[in-house]
Amino acid sequence: MQWFEFPDAPASAAALAATVAQRLSAALARDGRAVLAVSGGKSPVPFFHALRSQPLDWSRVLITLVDERFVPPDHPDSNAALVREHLLQDAAAAARFLPLVGDARDDVTELAAANAAYQQPTVAVLGMGEDGHTASLFPGADALADGLDMARSLPLLAVQPLTAPHLRFSMSKAALLACDSLILSIQGAGKRQVFDQAAQGINDSLPISHFLLQTECPLDVYWTA
Repeated sequence: MQWFEFPDAPASAAALAATVAQRLSAALARDGRAVLAVSGGKSPVPFFHALRSQPLDWSRVLITLVDERFVPPDHPDSNAALVREHLLQDAAAAARFLPLVGDARDDVTELAAANAAYQQPTVAVLGMGEDGHTASLFPGADALADGLDMARSLPLLAVQPLTAPHLRFSMSKAALLACDSLILSIQGAGKRQVFDQAAQGINDSLPISHFLLQTECPLDVYWTA
């Protein structure tokens, strides 16, 4: 695990965008294609703005989501809507986008379709909640054990959080650790405290600990004071 510290959001966003662009570019040169999985919420918006003008062959890049709320694509809480508004612009408008949720009518059918369409990410950018969740692997959720099971074959699962609205579709731990690289982006003293606690040992009450204390996939942490 590598730690990178920044004084403010613009500095972190610029550095994160440059790193992600470099890794996608390396994958394009090696494989002819690259897949980026991003997280939702308000925190990634400066990163999206910095990334979308990076000089990549975006037509060969597929963008997807680490997790998504089971809401229609025009819902205010839709991560897909956030990506369309803030990332799929400028040069990145040429990228292909693979959302996880369609019209949000039938979660069983749509989860099966999302698993069938799944493309393994080259790079995944994670966030973390102050409860220690990452992706939609929430502490206390009935599906948490399934999501953390490294023997799980399907990359996506449905999770109903106990402390947050909406059913979610989420990448599993096994799918995330199959990426070439993971980047965790966090901000503020409160999340730094949660991070430090999670780094003390693997604990299902802080699901992020499963990603901090693993050796399967390189992890970089970008922390903004």
